[in-house]
Amino acid sequence: MGTKRTSELCQLFEDWKAEDRKLAECVDEIRDWMSEVNQLGVPHFGETASRLQPLRECLLQHFDREDEMLAKLEELYPAASPEVSAFKRQTAADHRLLLGRLDELHVRLKQLDPPFKTWTDAMDEVDVFFETMDQHERSEADRVSMLIPGGA
Repeated sequence: MGTKRTSELCQLFEDWKAEDRKLAECVDEIRDWMSEVNQLGVPHFGETASRLQPLRECLLQHFDREDEMLAKLEELYPAASPEVSAFKRQTAADHRLLLGRLDELHVRLKQLDPPFKTWTDAMDEVDVFFETMDQHERSEADRVSMLIPGGA
């Protein structure tokens, strides 16, 4: 295994972890804002939708980095390629589902008459999405960490 390729992979992994922290910060900012809005008692469905859009962009960048890492892992571990390929397929499917859920939530929130019984119901759905995303990221981080040379 070449040290240059291993070094590139470790750098991708470090960048990916930094993006993961950025995603967590973005989610925390949205949650803090939702809490403030909740205290004011005036729903802001459309603004919530607007605040989710940058999160989507961060997710896309993060998912692209994962694709790069997994491609490098396939190069580094040809014998493990079936396992890495299965991981790639599962990851791609998970990403499509997460982005689809986020897009659907975004569309519903920006409607003139959002289809939620209450503001709290809407924010609960947003929070459930955040929890699902967080669970996905934790699981993925565990799997990726096991594959990175030297435990990066």
